[in-house]
Amino acid sequence: MRKVGVSMFDLSSKYYDVIYSFKDYEQEAQQVRQYIKRQGKDYRTVLDVACGTAEHAFFLKQHYTIDGIDLNPEFVSIAKSKNPDGHYSVADMTRFRLDRKYDVILCLFSSIGYVKTLDLLVQTLTQFKEHLNEDGVILVEPWLTPDVWTTGRVDTIVTERRGIHMSRMSHSDREGDISIMRFEYLFGSEHGIEHYTEEHRLGLFTVKELIEAFQEAGLRVEHDPKGLIGRGMYIARNVK
Repeated sequence: MRKVGVSMFDLSSKYYDVIYSFKDYEQEAQQVRQYIKRQGKDYRTVLDVACGTAEHAFFLKQHYTIDGIDLNPEFVSIAKSKNPDGHYSVADMTRFRLDRKYDVILCLFSSIGYVKTLDLLVQTLTQFKEHLNEDGVILVEPWLTPDVWTTGRVDTIVTERRGIHMSRMSHSDREGDISIMRFEYLFGSEHGIEHYTEEHRLGLFTVKELIEAFQEAGLRVEHDPKGLIGRGMYIARNVK
């Protein structure tokens, strides 16, 4: 058995779709469409920020023209293969510049938490606003709030996809307003068993802090406490 320590998402880019095969991306994409439809506009173009491997885009691409950015080059490569008509690029959501604007900007699966600080949160939302058409909408699925984050929690997930079996155990910790998740993975296939470790750090923002960050970025925002999977959703538009 081989053990490897990796940095954030280095492992996940290889096995990401196996790890999250339990996640119902098709259902979530339908929910995203409902959020978009409720705006009452004929939206056609979407930018998927922190797009990962484009699993949401795979189910949304029949309805919209979707582009994406992600910090991980391997994710971008996988995303291109799933949505060949989209334009995907490697970019940091806190400081990206594209040559077009969009009707809808998505930032899902709590990716916004990776900005870690309130200053970078405002900077990121400002980038979103600068890439949004005048009557467009921004949908941000948040990470957990400080009051619900529990240190010392252990969770286990077991799943299988295309002949690869995965077992993941996680342990939660905290440093100030930064949540820490340490993962231990076992992947088994006909080629043997691999053992990896991974650590993720995400900022813990209150609802009030998030709303104020949107406002500071020049956006009007509504908060839906339920969202796609119970973590909530922020729906923002340009201030008029």
